[in-house]
Amino acid sequence: MAEVSADEARAGMAARTATRAPGPHIDTVFDFVIPGPGVGIPVRIYHPDGATGVTIAIHGGGWLMGNRDSFDAVCRHLANDSGLAVVSVDYRLAPEHPFPAALDDVWAATCWIADHGHELGLPSACMTIFGESAGGNLAAVVCLLARDHAHPRILAQALVYPATDARQQGASLATYAEGFMQRKADVEHAFRTYALDHGVTATSWKLSPFLAGTHQGLPPAIIVTAECDALCDDGEAYARKLAEAGVPTTCVRYIGMLHTFYSMRGQVDAATLAQRQIADVLRSAVQAA
Repeated sequence: MAEVSADEARAGMAARTATRAPGPHIDTVFDFVIPGPGVGIPVRIYHPDGATGVTIAIHGGGWLMGNRDSFDAVCRHLANDSGLAVVSVDYRLAPEHPFPAALDDVWAATCWIADHGHELGLPSACMTIFGESAGGNLAAVVCLLARDHAHPRILAQALVYPATDARQQGASLATYAEGFMQRKADVEHAFRTYALDHGVTATSWKLSPFLAGTHQGLPPAIIVTAECDALCDDGEAYARKLAEAGVPTTCVRYIGMLHTFYSMRGQVDAATLAQRQIADVLRSAVQAA
């Protein structure tokens, strides 16, 4: 990612996604535009019959690539496995729209669905959130914002190899710096392109949720990491931080897996297991509520 333009990176992601199996049929799927901070926020909504809750889904891609289409199969499987409605947020991307554009879009979409989702027939009184990689970062920050604003109520957060600390000090960044798909240089490039080259400090908690003043009172969490991933330590350190703050937290490391394995269902057996594990946790949180 660090060696090509944003347009080339986006084209590459689209090409990789096109080689993967499509997700299952969902009873109702439609695109919608949510009013946002100055611009409309495109979302895709997956609504299985009998859904009892909603998951806000936030795609990965280093804040500079990815969209509703690249995340479509993942969201279809999540809706099918969990029985929850899924709202996939197509947030603005860097470098055209640097920090905090992506966060502003995801936060605005989450609040709108909580307040107005019923107008679309969504069971939005029971809400969870799920994010992958850069999307995991955004999901974690949204949970912090929701706690601080006392709204909306998020029942559970599912973070898949989230980027949680822009200081980039984890040992896994060096251990898996080269030769394991995502490189240390790609992580650095993503943080710079999204925020650090735009005057944002690495210690800002809205960029580095690991550095929030407190993590008490956050929703129960499941965090999935990949062993052979430069971001492995980020996710696991965040899991420890949540647990130390009294947040019920499950952290699962998938041995031998690379960054992006989660979306490779049909190609990697671990992807199926991880996706079902996330779906089970989110469904259980809604059922318990």
